[in-house]
Amino acid sequence: MNTEGLAESLRASINNGSTLVQWHLDYLEKMVAIDSRSFNVNEFAGDRKTPTDMQEILQLTREYLEAIGFVNIKINRPPPGPERSTPIIMAELIAGKDKPTLLMYAHLDKQPYMDDEKFRKWAGVAPTQLRWNADRTRAYGRGAADDLSGVIAIGMSVHAMLEHIGFSPGDPGKNALAKMPCNIKALFETEEESGSHTLIKQIEQNQEFFADCDCVIITDVVNPAQGVPGLTTSLRGIAQADVVMREKAGPHKIDAQTALYKTLASLCHANRSLAIEEIANADAPVTPEEMAKLALIPITVAELRETAGLLPATRLTVPDDKVEVIKAQLRKSYANVRPGHRVAGGVIFGAAGACLTFRVQAGADRSKLKNLLRETLAGWNTYDLDLELTEAEPSGAGQASFNLTLTSAHNDPHSGVHGGPFPIPEIELARMIDQLIGDDGEINVRGIGQFLADGKNGPMTKVRGLHAEHDGSTRPFADPTAKAQVEIRLAPGNDENKVGERLKEHLTKNAPAGFTLEIKEDKAGPPWITGIDHPVFPVILEALESGYGQKACLYGCGGSIPFVGKLTKALGGIPPLCLAPYDPACKMHEPGESLSMPDLLGCARSIAIFIATAPKAFPNPHIRDDG
Repeated sequence: MNTEGLAESLRASINNGSTLVQWHLDYLEKMVAIDSRSFNVNEFAGDRKTPTDMQEILQLTREYLEAIGFVNIKINRPPPGPERSTPIIMAELIAGKDKPTLLMYAHLDKQPYMDDEKFRKWAGVAPTQLRWNADRTRAYGRGAADDLSGVIAIGMSVHAMLEHIGFSPGDPGKNALAKMPCNIKALFETEEESGSHTLIKQIEQNQEFFADCDCVIITDVVNPAQGVPGLTTSLRGIAQADVVMREKAGPHKIDAQTALYKTLASLCHANRSLAIEEIANADAPVTPEEMAKLALIPITVAELRETAGLLPATRLTVPDDKVEVIKAQLRKSYANVRPGHRVAGGVIFGAAGACLTFRVQAGADRSKLKNLLRETLAGWNTYDLDLELTEAEPSGAGQASFNLTLTSAHNDPHSGVHGGPFPIPEIELARMIDQLIGDDGEINVRGIGQFLADGKNGPMTKVRGLHAEHDGSTRPFADPTAKAQVEIRLAPGNDENKVGERLKEHLTKNAPAGFTLEIKEDKAGPPWITGIDHPVFPVILEALESGYGQKACLYGCGGSIPFVGKLTKALGGIPPLCLAPYDPACKMHEPGESLSMPDLLGCARSIAIFIATAPKAFPNPHIRDDG
């Protein structure tokens, strides 16, 4: 097949405004309109109480695949088990039993909306309604990027190739399909956002379908910059735990929320590197060759800051150098903390807050107390987050209450993609409160004694977590329980099976005396890294360069796709090709998620070109047995 002619043909058919592209975008709009959140529903009054069974989006996807020309479409029934499970959908196009077989993966489930019923963070438009910017280069809606863009990129690429060879689903002649250079199989799942806990079991249920696959294309990662193709060769893993701090019987000098903050403060060293040494020391070293490749990625520190939404004054926790920032995002383990009261996906909340209530002497000047506290806290604000200290009303007799908020970003960036080189407001807040209040309840502020009453009758200071937003607004959580979700993003080199115990040991060891720490381990997924020795890698890099019109770079993703290593192993060790249909500004997992058309179209063109050129990477493909 003439790849130059093919590339020219694809640029015409896979082009913004073309009939083919619009047909697929119409299906994207229908998919966005379906609620396929796989966890953390019941986000606001009137919201659904349990996640969907995914049948609505699966049936729409069946219709979509059939319309493209796929056959043998199957919505699988997951195996019975104690966990909630939802189906995978499989489909195929077979051009010849002696041709390579490309498996293509994406997922149909989505993250929570992370907003109330008025959807202010979605510009007042429901996240199930796809809306476009003025020049139609970006479309907003939950799942539009992660990962419906992956579904559409796969569908668009196959559709374009079928049109190129003259195949029509309405007249599926064998001779036309025989011109297809490869067999194509599609695998779309509905559990990725909740951990892919039955994906491998469902693959094992359908071993015959997967037996002849030669490689797997995974369209669920991010490019290094808009329109810049990256081939992802590493992923961080993840470990999470829900933590609750409770008081034991007896008098206490501090309350449970203070004790929780003091425990969370121990997660990081003074330079904010991970303080759980067994995890940090397991990070695989980044070689000089890898550092040189990171230097070639066409992005700046300013652009990395912008895509994370950092405020101009917020300082980095690593040197202000592109390579150091990217290394921290891709190849270093780090800790993130979210309040346990908030519905969230894998994000770093850009703002954190707590209400501090002090027992004060009669007639104490609250304004002077506030100024003293602010001056002290500002001195501990190592990374120059926006710090606000306001008097909470009403303070009450014998009390002075202040709301402390810290803001690092004007949004809530993805904790995997962006996390590592930027300060975490919830951890910065924990460290401030740890410095402010000693284990003995003493307030570590010079000159504050003139304002405070004695602490003979319980804690001198009470602390309560706040729901803090980027606009400075705060409100107490309805549930006063001291709880948090601790997330560790794991760099390659770590074993996720050991991390949960290391995290539990660290938190328990650092909890103040007189308190009980309840720890419930949540999802865990392994990090992943691959070499590029297989002959398929030069072929896909060439396809990416042709599809995007610029040279591709080897990249990584700081986010977690726990199934990648398990999937390739379950498929017999076939090479995985992780391609990105979206860009760093897509706000995956955040409110305001959006699809970048340059990345969607570039990815679709690249896959189509790869379909045409893949046979040279597989001179001896798995031979299909048609029985």
